[in-house]
Amino acid sequence: MGFVVPDSQELEVLNNRLNTALTLRLYGNNKTPAHGDATAGYTEIAGGGYIAKPLTFANWVITAGEPSEAVYPFQAWTFTDIVNAPGTVYGYYITRDSDNALMGAERFPSGVIPFAPQNGSIIRIIPRYSVQSQF
Repeated sequence: MGFVVPDSQELEVLNNRLNTALTLRLYGNNKTPAHGDATAGYTEIAGGGYIAKPLTFANWVITAGEPSEAVYPFQAWTFTDIVNAPGTVYGYYITRDSDNALMGAERFPSGVIPFAPQNGSIIRIIPRYSVQSQF
């Protein structure tokens, strides 16, 4: 049998990983997240009333399970105009404020990208972060 990490340690990993200043951002380049990515691979959108959103540790709801998971409340952006070139949104990513390290990214489903925000467009996201023993 392989090495098994107990739920309590998965929770500790989540607590340690998320108990730092993080920022939720939208990206506009045609990028599919990959294991070797860094923040530089994502082009944050600008314009249209967009502002990146800080993620506060106290707002994460962390639960043990398979997988152990942290869920953040709904985050929404309401656009007041089109965004700067290329004018699209493909997904979101989370960075750590202290060093701008990439903490995770998700591309939106193929049926909704590329999304081109206009005045009144809304994007809603529920940030999630999970860990699970693989053995």
